[in-house]
Amino acid sequence: MARRTERQEARREQILNGAARVFSKKGYHASTVDEIAKELGLTKASIYYYVSDKSDLLYQLYKRAMTMLLESQAAIMARPDPPDAKLQAMIEEYVRIVGGATAMYSVVVLREHHALPPRKRKEIIAMRDQYEQAYQQCIQEGIEQGIFEAQDVKMASYVVLGALNWIPNWYNPRGSLSKEQIGKMFAEQLVRGLRKVPCPSEP
Repeated sequence: MARRTERQEARREQILNGAARVFSKKGYHASTVDEIAKELGLTKASIYYYVSDKSDLLYQLYKRAMTMLLESQAAIMARPDPPDAKLQAMIEEYVRIVGGATAMYSVVVLREHHALPPRKRKEIIAMRDQYEQAYQQCIQEGIEQGIFEAQDVKMASYVVLGALNWIPNWYNPRGSLSKEQIGKMFAEQLVRGLRKVPCPSEP
């Protein structure tokens, strides 16, 4: 039974990865289950064994992506580190995860939540909001501790997240910089922009 479950999970993973590739190339609305089946060398019946329809593929991609991000974020937020170290770690982890699954996190997939049925769309939006709120919490704690300064915490978090969410548009795993290097560069630049600048009279 365990081996059968492992095989089923491996096939589900294969189908989701194939769907992500097709959605990324053609866009969600222009893609068909037939094309996904052809991409994978499977029959439509094989795909429908694991999902109910095309929107279910999109939902499962969204949920897998957000679950990975939320789990990594929760582990970082639980650390006893100062807010600036936590924020830097969250940024680096985001880039590491996105860099390892570029197709899944492509702009096509991550911006098509309006295509989901209402109940599933509500669930995904709640997960996204939870992820964003941790950034706001981290920035707020930094302000309270005199590490960060920002006129509006929510807008400050959007500056960070906006920069991160654009990465799948241009990231190339065969580029000259590794995802780890890019993550470190983004983290240093974005965190530096939030740090409180001492007044000339301050030590």
